[in-house]
Amino acid sequence: MQNENHNNLDGVLPNFCHLGVSLKIILTVEAAAYAQAWAASGGPAKALSLLIGQSALLQPALLLTLVTLCLSGRALRRLSYSAGLAMVFCMALTIPSLVCLTTRHAMGNISQARLVNVLAFAGTLTVLLQGYFHLRSKALSPAITEARLEALQARIRPHFLFNSLNAVLSLVRSDPRQASQKT
Repeated sequence: MQNENHNNLDGVLPNFCHLGVSLKIILTVEAAAYAQAWAASGGPAKALSLLIGQSALLQPALLLTLVTLCLSGRALRRLSYSAGLAMVFCMALTIPSLVCLTTRHAMGNISQARLVNVLAFAGTLTVLLQGYFHLRSKALSPAITEARLEALQARIRPHFLFNSLNAVLSLVRSDPRQASQKT
């Protein structure tokens, strides 16, 4: 069975339960939402108030998506890389859509254009984040392989030294004259 860090794999889905992965996703989504709000409003103060309004929909959808991806991580890793990507993409579109549709009563009637914007935002960020994680895993894979090789070499050297010293010690104990002559 191949290890998921070997260089010959097509790709590996990130561990969505890992805090660093989740934090990168959350910060990227928040930064993109702020940039979108800034572009729509034209200034930082107005962008912040628009972002606060958008966060009522964005935060629950994002957190629910991350929890769902974390809980389904084992099943996703059993799939091929492309099938796993497709499932992540489907979840990243479905969950925000469902949150948008279920919260429309609390937030007022959400138009179809708003739903399309939610889908476009979620789809674009999913593609960008998956591309980032794919490139990151490819970049780190040689480093991980090199680190494992160095760790194995570090284990071999002390073992060799220990065996050599044991051989000398056993020779000294069994026949001290012969040990002194061989040096």
